[in-house]
Amino acid sequence: MSLARYLGVVMLGQDRPTPARTAAPTVAAQLGLAPCVEATTHVLFTAGPSETIAGMPAATMLVGPAFPRAPGGSPFVGTIDREAAPAHFLEAIEARWGAFVAWTHTAETGEVFVYRDPSARCPCYYMRWGDELVMASHLPFIEALTGRLRAINWAVIADELLYPELVGRATALREIAEVLPGEILHIARDGITHHPLWRPAKFIDPAALPPFDEAQDQVTHAVNQACHHWSRHVGSLLLTLSGGLDSSVLAATLPGLRHAITLVSGPGGGDERAFAGAVCRHLGLEAHQLHLSAADVTLAMSSAAHRPRPAARAFTQSLLRHTTAIADSLGARAIVYGSGGDNVFCFLRSATPASDRLAAQGLGSGYRRTVIDVAAVTECSPFLIVRRSLHKHVRRRRAWAWPRDERLLAPALLTPATSQPAHPWIDDFANLPVGKREHVAAIMRGLALVDYLDGADSLPMVYPLLSQPVIEACLRQPTWLWYQDGVNRAIIRRAYADKLPAMIVQRAAKGGFTSLVRRLYLDNLALIRAMLLDGDLCAQGIVERRALETALARTPVATDQTYVRIMRFVDIEAWLAARRR
Repeated sequence: MSLARYLGVVMLGQDRPTPARTAAPTVAAQLGLAPCVEATTHVLFTAGPSETIAGMPAATMLVGPAFPRAPGGSPFVGTIDREAAPAHFLEAIEARWGAFVAWTHTAETGEVFVYRDPSARCPCYYMRWGDELVMASHLPFIEALTGRLRAINWAVIADELLYPELVGRATALREIAEVLPGEILHIARDGITHHPLWRPAKFIDPAALPPFDEAQDQVTHAVNQACHHWSRHVGSLLLTLSGGLDSSVLAATLPGLRHAITLVSGPGGGDERAFAGAVCRHLGLEAHQLHLSAADVTLAMSSAAHRPRPAARAFTQSLLRHTTAIADSLGARAIVYGSGGDNVFCFLRSATPASDRLAAQGLGSGYRRTVIDVAAVTECSPFLIVRRSLHKHVRRRRAWAWPRDERLLAPALLTPATSQPAHPWIDDFANLPVGKREHVAAIMRGLALVDYLDGADSLPMVYPLLSQPVIEACLRQPTWLWYQDGVNRAIIRRAYADKLPAMIVQRAAKGGFTSLVRRLYLDNLALIRAMLLDGDLCAQGIVERRALETALARTPVATDQTYVRIMRFVDIEAWLAARRR
């Protein structure tokens, strides 16, 4: 569940009564939304936190939590941007961060401008319906006006599998599009355009070489700011605590935090109670444990049925059901996750930090130190890091491509002519260091992946580490600083060295939910065969049926992660079935 809800209708044709505009007040009332803006050409209904900011020629409406940016924050509205929207609108956006959309208009022309903040936590879907544009935070709000949408965009379904976690403007429903994080949607009588206002490249200066202590101060301040504002806004929180670095940082930073829950999904990496317990004892938190069970999961049900993409993962059904129940019993108003920490804290698992230092400082002692640091983190030989970093440096002018996952897909999808979905952040990659390209791509994955934890009826989810101030602060730091002294996420590790147990600060291994996913796969193999071999992915020529049959005939071993891939197919088939109902 998101922290704010809204439904808007913009008239694109002549000033005459239109179906959506006429029906919107009644539908909005049924959805629990109150009138916010009522103009001749458009209406907006909202629920949850909102703010009106006076301005000329019209006020700006902020829908969703919006917090003031810290003094001295980097401006991101450039000269070109000032042609994209009214000045007061841009000023209001630049002065705030949070989980919101901003809305304004010009009465003279009837133009409407909608901005979605970079955190992606407030969705912004839209659909052209005749001479109207219907916009909403939730797909069911649009369908309440237009009726059930069943036309599948099979190209997007294929892209979901070939380019995992790369989210473009098109969705898996043919009629629905999405405003991307950081974009302004300009709605005018003569057309609809997207303007990418907030872009990661605006915060990356390849020539900047901050000292480590300065980088640490900037990142720590941003994390403190994010945790302070979210805690003050929401109130009582329940933290999901794995005992990994990222969730432990939140445990040490969130003001007034009292409760933490650890999710046990299986043996080995699925049981992190020892680490989480150490954090709770160190910080005086009340610890709760929850054993996730495959029996709580219905594979044929999709938690993403109410969204225009098959974003949900089946195993999260168990997670959401029990964490929400515990949060309710404790009086928590939201559940906090450390998800996205690896992404913003630049955990790249590649030689590109050495490539970036080579590009910035040449073949000197700094480059050699970074080679040693990256070799320690990746457990590769320094010689291999030198070779790979030189290779990436030499090829840095080449176009960057999103990594493809071709496993079990039909050969027709794998031709060189198949292009990845467009994204404005990737359009800036040509001017970025190679490591920073991977850093931005990692942040994009983090923003995409948190979507699968949002249940329709669950409490709001808060991801402080994916807040705009944290992302901006982390983007400013050169990639090699994150690997200093031969550890990943070095900046944040050193910042919290005196705030967390040493075993947490020094922890390198990561847990996860793969044991639960594997149990789901083995316990439901007959159902999975039926869902997939007789399903739409094979029928549409997206999945190669023979390759899938071969994979399903194998018993997965520890080193074979193909079952995780197959379970993603199951998620999509469940969503497709839900959309047909």
